Amino acid sequence: MDSSWSEVQHICNSNLNKVSPVSAVCWDPYHELLWVGNDSGRVSSYYGKGLQRYTAFKAHKAEQVRQIRVTDRGIISLSPKSIQMRDRRGLVKWSISNEDAKDLHCMTSTTLTNGELLVAGQQDDMLVVSSARGVVTRKISGASNIVVLKSLPRSICAGSLLGEVTIRDPRTMKVEQRVQAHTATLSDLDVSGNLLLTLYVYRQGSLIMDPLVKVYDIRMSIRTLAPIPFPSGPMFLKMHPTLSTTCLVASQTGQFQMCDVSSLIMGSYAAPAQFHQIQSSSYITAMDISSSAQTLVFADGASFVYQYADREDFDVNPYSLPITQPDIVQPHTTIIKDDSPLSSVGMPYYTEQLLSVWPNNKIFEVGTQPTPIDEEIIKNMKTIDFVGYAPNPGNIHRNQIPRKKKLIAKKNGPKFRSEQERELLQSSNVLVGDEDGLHHSGRRSSSIGDIHNLDPNVINMPRYYQHVEIQYSKFGVDDFDFGYYNSTPYGGLETHIRNSYCNSFLQVLYFIIPLRKIAKSHIKIACPKDNCLLCELGFLFRMLEDSKGQNCQATNFLRAFSTIPQASALGLFDPETPNRNISFSTLMQNFTRFIMEQIHQESNITTGNPLISKSLVRKIMEKDDGEVKTLEIPSTMQQLFGLQTLSQSKCGACQEEVSRITYPFVVDMLYPKKNDRKSRKRSFTSILKASMYRENQTKAWCAICHQYQPTTTKKIICGLPGVMLINSGASNSEESLIWRQNGPNCSKTNQPTAVQEANADSDNGSPNEDVTGANTPSSFGIYINGSELMIKALPVGKEIPPEFKGAPETCAIYELSSTILQVQAEEELPHLVSQIKIPESELEPEAKTPWYLFNDFLVRKIRPEEVYSFKGNWKTPAVLQYTRVELDSLLELDVLPSKVDYSLLFEDHSIAQTSNTNPRHQVLSQHEMPTPGTLVAIDAEFVALQQEETEIRSDGTKSLIRPSTLTLARVSVLRGDTGPKEGIPFIDDYIATSEPVVDYLTEFSGIVAGDLDFMQSKHTLVPLKVAYKKLRLLVDLGCIFIGHGLNKDFRIINIMVPPEQIIDTVDIYHIRNRQRKISLRFLAWHLLQQDIQSETHDSIEDARTALILYKKYLEYKQNGSFGKVLEDIYEAGHKANWLKGPKDSLTRVSSTPQIEGLITSPLFTTGWPVQ
Repeated sequence: MDSSWSEVQHICNSNLNKVSPVSAVCWDPYHELLWVGNDSGRVSSYYGKGLQRYTAFKAHKAEQVRQIRVTDRGIISLSPKSIQMRDRRGLVKWSISNEDAKDLHCMTSTTLTNGELLVAGQQDDMLVVSSARGVVTRKISGASNIVVLKSLPRSICAGSLLGEVTIRDPRTMKVEQRVQAHTATLSDLDVSGNLLLTLYVYRQGSLIMDPLVKVYDIRMSIRTLAPIPFPSGPMFLKMHPTLSTTCLVASQTGQFQMCDVSSLIMGSYAAPAQFHQIQSSSYITAMDISSSAQTLVFADGASFVYQYADREDFDVNPYSLPITQPDIVQPHTTIIKDDSPLSSVGMPYYTEQLLSVWPNNKIFEVGTQPTPIDEEIIKNMKTIDFVGYAPNPGNIHRNQIPRKKKLIAKKNGPKFRSEQERELLQSSNVLVGDEDGLHHSGRRSSSIGDIHNLDPNVINMPRYYQHVEIQYSKFGVDDFDFGYYNSTPYGGLETHIRNSYCNSFLQVLYFIIPLRKIAKSHIKIACPKDNCLLCELGFLFRMLEDSKGQNCQATNFLRAFSTIPQASALGLFDPETPNRNISFSTLMQNFTRFIMEQIHQESNITTGNPLISKSLVRKIMEKDDGEVKTLEIPSTMQQLFGLQTLSQSKCGACQEEVSRITYPFVVDMLYPKKNDRKSRKRSFTSILKASMYRENQTKAWCAICHQYQPTTTKKIICGLPGVMLINSGASNSEESLIWRQNGPNCSKTNQPTAVQEANADSDNGSPNEDVTGANTPSSFGIYINGSELMIKALPVGKEIPPEFKGAPETCAIYELSSTILQVQAEEELPHLVSQIKIPESELEPEAKTPWYLFNDFLVRKIRPEEVYSFKGNWKTPAVLQYTRVELDSLLELDVLPSKVDYSLLFEDHSIAQTSNTNPRHQVLSQHEMPTPGTLVAIDAEFVALQQEETEIRSDGTKSLIRPSTLTLARVSVLRGDTGPKEGIPFIDDYIATSEPVVDYLTEFSGIVAGDLDFMQSKHTLVPLKVAYKKLRLLVDLGCIFIGHGLNKDFRIINIMVPPEQIIDTVDIYHIRNRQRKISLRFLAWHLLQQDIQSETHDSIEDARTALILYKKYLEYKQNGSFGKVLEDIYEAGHKANWLKGPKDSLTRVSSTPQIEGLITSPLFTTGWPVQ
């Protein structure tokens, strides 16, 4: 390197009482700051160019700061016995100082996304610290006496005190390579790309620096390269941040040199070394090079810091963030006297008159801001002289401009269920338990209304398309009235879960009946994959089947989806802070492609897939020799959704042709180019054909020519799917404009003329795509004629053309079954909804329309015009689903696995490394197979993955913004039927979780750190899917669950249990006109004289107590004393203020009133067994 380095400035601590040798320096890669640490544990920062003082704080007590590491979140400093992280203003974020930190020397961060920090030193174990939480997550044994740590993208380099360098895997921390670089103490090392450079010192009565810098090539195996000579003895080493083969070497005496490792191979032709000398009166203790490589910093034992640069105008970083400046408080100069008016207190001083004293004769009223002209009008406008002319697009009235309506901030919504119950109980003219007259005052009707005459083309967005949000009271989400938004028998999906934008597509998949049967069949067999999306899809479909119009959650499916690293890499996760410019339409289209491929891989059986499609084309003729090739049976997903395509690639030079069969699950619409004049006349069917049948030329590698050659690629359709998914490809207003412009401008008549019918073909599309007069056809036909493809829209009510009446392998008629739309109202964030045509087998009796809107948990009937018309600017199509009209006759679903695998109930598997030597449960035997009506007692414990979010209002009250996120941590199920094993648990599973737990809730759950870790747990530890499937089997077998507060437990577990299979003691021991729900602990103390939950909760104890309370209820009910006992419980509770002993455990039972219990039936007519 021929750069000329010169000293810019040097500084020293001006406070003589705090002067101490500098031990660590580090340039900030995010801000123009220099961080300095000294031997007394003090950390200071200086602004980059002038080295002005910025912050300073005492990070460690009388301990040397051995290393400073800067992240975007803060500054991490390391001392021998502690690690601390602060923000740049000096506020402590976390600090670690315990028995794990004995003699720490170095630290580095991993390249993994979980933000882990590796810390090591002259001690037995290396520590793995979570930089987000500031806790030691695990220890790595066998990594002792490490003095230097450096990270590479795919490895960690560690240098020991004995001169050994090891290269470890960042995920497992296992040693992959090792080399004995030196026979004495290692002083420094650094890595860059495939180069490893090391320094060492050796003893000959005293410490002597080795005059060579050793260089290694760490590709494949570690190989020694030519060393770098440094006569004055190298002590410090740093790789150049921008030049991968250049390094900075410095000695303790103040000499430093920039050296290019690659120039060593030039021998005598290499440029002579250029050394620089630091004018220091002491010894050099630390150095660093900035990320821009334009400035260096050195520190010495006399507390001096020297800055060098290779140019006059230098920068610390190529791009730096602004630093936070301190607030400057201006002193008050206003003097208040006894005769000063009160208006002078706290008011600023103005030299000019305020706008509020503007004279009235200067105020003029102006009109409303003009409405923006429609983009379609501007695009089609032709200017003659100074006047523009354009055809009416059909979404406005002639000679009229609609006035922009004022947005109403307040949205109509339901009252909380607790408020409704309070009003019902306080009403004097309604008796509790009287079912007549008790109706929701604000319950919305699912009637489609009479708005067809007002807005036939659905130009304005109906209000039920607006984004719906869950409101929280002090009782949490259980108090929200979901029934206000859904009076249909079809369940909606909740939104307070991350990635809930997937709800619309999950609803579409649910109403594809063959897919539902495939998913339900999959959960009957033993699936070894933990986060199997097809399993979670089957569990979700079972929930929606049992919901009967209740709201459901896709929590488990979305949690499994969030664990897939490919989904994160593709950007399929919901953005943290969505804005108005985000395209959920594009996000949904990408999600559709990914999820269909993922489910296909999970449904594909390597031993052989069942043949469910009768129209599957299995014999393909090869063009080269005419040989007929028989294909293997594809997966069930490929048979149902796959568009059987023959992809051919032909080399333009050697004419070699390569072909293969593919099954794309989604057809991506490819729109014409902007300069195509005929693009405005293209119909839906013509664009669909061009998207399916493609031929293009590109350069590709030819195996015969052994070089890149012009290649012709062609896709030929061989077979048609039962369900066709179409990605609209519309991600912005220009592309969605094609959907609005091609339809007729009005809906007066839609009958084509004879000339139009004669001119209509598959390329231009039928002039009458649908009776609704919109661009999207309700049905179309596809005919495969050899390598040719014909697609034509089929008007409703007319005879089907003869070319579409052939064999099902080559002919198909598709009908629109569902659409997914991006909806965006003015000045609101976009969101996704789905419009689904309910199959006839599941349609409500006497339904006027089969079309329903699924706007998350809002479900209601809609008009067909809302589906087919895209005249309004408020919606953009994302995904369209077409289904073959004769699909049921083309599928043979009886071949799917139908036998349920119950082996999970009779086996006790654990993924914990330490087996449970003293289990508290006995697994069911084969003769104990549960039957409908079998009583089981259940209780579950949970841990928090995310704390609740609250805000304090101006009046001092607390408002819940988002409740805490809980996950299942332990579930216990006991035998409940009378017999020798009554009350003995047969399931006691702890659930392993890969997500970080923020609170184990030990006081209320009994779970402690380590119980859910497969490395430390001594219990029966299973994945969430295994525990969930056991409960799913018990529900499907007809077991009746006994417990206390089961509604909340089942909600967090995310399982829907029919009400007739639940016996909840919180409802049994409850008087309806009392809001108090009695805790399990108080019931056990009053009725059973038992002291439970004294220190913590135990799910086996709680489930057994609930079982005994239910048996007590049967005794009281039989002898007719239950009413008196219940009154005695409430009387005793009021006297004791509901406290039992010195400590009252918080009940896990929600205080949410049971409105549906008030409305539907009396208390003891729920089908519970009464002996």
